[in-house]
Amino acid sequence: MLEKWFWLPDFASDMGIWEDDLEGIDPGADHSFVSYESMVPYMDHLFDMPGIAEASVVVGWGLGAFLMLKNAEKRPKGQMWKLLSPYADYCSEQGNWTPENLSFIAHQTVTAVEATLNALYEPIENEFGDWQDDWLKKARSMSPELMFQGLEYMARNRIETPIAGLDNVQVLYGKLDQAISPAMTLELKDMLPGVEFKERPKAGHWPPMLLF
Repeated sequence: MLEKWFWLPDFASDMGIWEDDLEGIDPGADHSFVSYESMVPYMDHLFDMPGIAEASVVVGWGLGAFLMLKNAEKRPKGQMWKLLSPYADYCSEQGNWTPENLSFIAHQTVTAVEATLNALYEPIENEFGDWQDDWLKKARSMSPELMFQGLEYMARNRIETPIAGLDNVQVLYGKLDQAISPAMTLELKDMLPGVEFKERPKAGHWPPMLLF
């Protein structure tokens, strides 16, 4: 049977921009890359999104991984998960933002989107490779209103209690990640009993490095 992979993006992104690289993880599979704008309306009910419940593998990156965990009670039985740079709280003390600062920048997005994107780009601009420039170019084409909604969600939501029964789940994170620090991801260890955590020592934030 043909494997079906479903790819959920981080904030203001679309992993389809790296489609040629990412499909190499399973060249014979059917791959569906979801844009950030398509994901935002489903943040509170992720598994109502068309196609996700039928997928054999779901890859979530950053915000996409966080939404998978927030909606874990609806996960289809037997579905494999790969969580790239997930977190329990985007506004953790281990990160770059407080809830107040992130909420402020969310509201700023509607009228000054370039300033918001520059603030988010700054921590990652010196990461290895050109993936951060790919992200910025894609983000500039997205709806400021949907960016606002995503940032507000990230500012007010967190995972505070363990999520039991998550088998067939792998967490991958980059030691050099400047957007979501390894310490932010490792805050999930107590929340995800039995889940495999794997550090990529030469990787930063970007999926092509995290998966290969």
